[in-house]
Parts: sequence; C-alpha cells; structure tokens
Amino acid sequence: DVMVMYFGGVAELGDKKRIFSNPRHPYTRALMSATPSIFEADRTIKIKLQGEMPSPLNPPSGCTFHQRCPYVIDRCRSEEPKLREVDGRQVSCHRAEEVGDMDA
Repeated sequence: DVMVMYFGGVAELGDKKRIFSNPRHPYTRALMSATPSIFEADRTIKIKLQGEMPSPLNPPSGCTFHQRCPYVIDRCRSEEPKLREVDGRQVSCHRAEEVGDMDA
C-alpha cells in the first residue's frame, strides 16, 4: 500500500498499482507526473501546481489543497473532504470519481 499525504492529512491511500496507474487525488496526480521514466511510453505531461502552500498558522477552510488544485469547485473552498472509498482506494477529494478520467 501507498499513502500520499498533503498538509498533514491523507490525500490518497491504497494499493500501489491502483494509485500509480490512475491516481484519483489531484495532488497525487501532480506527484506522479513529476516521476521521471526512462521509458517514453510511461512519460506524462508534467503538472505544475499554481498557487501558494497553505499556512499552518492560518489553514484555509474546506480542502487544504483547494488553493493549488486545478479541479477546484466552490464546494472545495467551504467543505473539507472526508476520506472515502473511490475506485478501490481511499481518497479525500470531492471530485475523485472525475479526476482520474479528466486527463484521459
């Protein structure tokens, strides 16, 4: 299993093959895109996160990743996502069902 954390919380948790092949949290997707590969077929477009890291002294409301997330919606700014099962792993993202399919 693999656990991906962001700002002290679990972003994604599950079987490494599932997570590496199709990450469902936007932060996990960005991390995986930064992984180099010697095989051309395994290379992906690098995701460059915009925005600033949240302050631990003044954390944002809602999802702690929303200020940097390319998939952010209004709900992300106000409601903290709970860790829940999506596609055979645990993910804390309101749009986890969509995220893995958006870039396909």
